[in-house]
Amino acid sequence: MGLCLAGLLAGAAAAQPARPAPGPGRLDAAGLRAALTALGYPAREVQNEAGVEYEIVLRLRTGSAVTTRVTLSKDGSLVWLVAWLKKVPAGRTVSGNAVLDMLVENDTIGPAHFSYNEKVRWFFLNSPIVNRDLTPERLRGEIDHVAGIAARTEPLWDFERWR
Repeated sequence: MGLCLAGLLAGAAAAQPARPAPGPGRLDAAGLRAALTALGYPAREVQNEAGVEYEIVLRLRTGSAVTTRVTLSKDGSLVWLVAWLKKVPAGRTVSGNAVLDMLVENDTIGPAHFSYNEKVRWFFLNSPIVNRDLTPERLRGEIDHVAGIAARTEPLWDFERWR
């Protein structure tokens, strides 16, 4: 009878879908928060329909401070850095030249890319990071890369500097 029970338990375990074990350096939400904290970013937790996001502030070499949200994709394969660049005030027209310049720049900075949310009138810089072998040091490099792009391209997304 013990053998039958063991066989039933083994069969039941095999019928359960196996969850993939996180690979080395693959961060879950707690690991992502811990990595940000280890890097000296006091991450504020934001809960929304997509799940948990961690909000940090990037200090650009231009002097600007840019709020950035760090989050996992739904399947955990990517970490997204989304820099909230600039809100265009109501009544201000979004420059077609500026948007075209950002589209052209997307080819240079890919896979990072600019986007605009018309509903909230906000420009974003989005950067996906493959969540594999993601150490705090590599995450720091990715954050610094996004901060560098944001600083270099500030004349494109800062409406006060549009030509």
